[in-house]
Amino acid sequence: LRLLQDMAPSHTQPCHLQEPPFFPDTLLRNNLHPHQAAAAALRILQRLFHTLSTNSTRQHWPSQARNDLLNKLQHHIHHLEQCLPDDATLFKGPRNTLLTINRYFKDIHRFLHAHNHSACAWDHVRL
Repeated sequence: LRLLQDMAPSHTQPCHLQEPPFFPDTLLRNNLHPHQAAAAALRILQRLFHTLSTNSTRQHWPSQARNDLLNKLQHHIHHLEQCLPDDATLFKGPRNTLLTINRYFKDIHRFLHAHNHSACAWDHVRL
């Protein structure tokens, strides 16, 4: 979170966009098995890394802060990948956590696209 804060643009212009997608409540309230929670965290970090690695982020955020965040994300992704068992049943159940995470990030991509990947839209996503 500190690294995301460091990525804040130095000049903030007033920006009046619709609210970006909120993190799904179902992921916050789910009583997941520890391995499922770790797998969910891994998927979130992977999707976040993918989203922030795109070329459209380079022009809006300071390079060093963005690179620091991407390096930390990669470190945590690697660590979680090493800790988790290779088990496809981690996301089975009445509420498919993986689908919820994927839908959340698709909504973020739609939001960014709808606002032409503007600096304002990226800052909403960062927040």
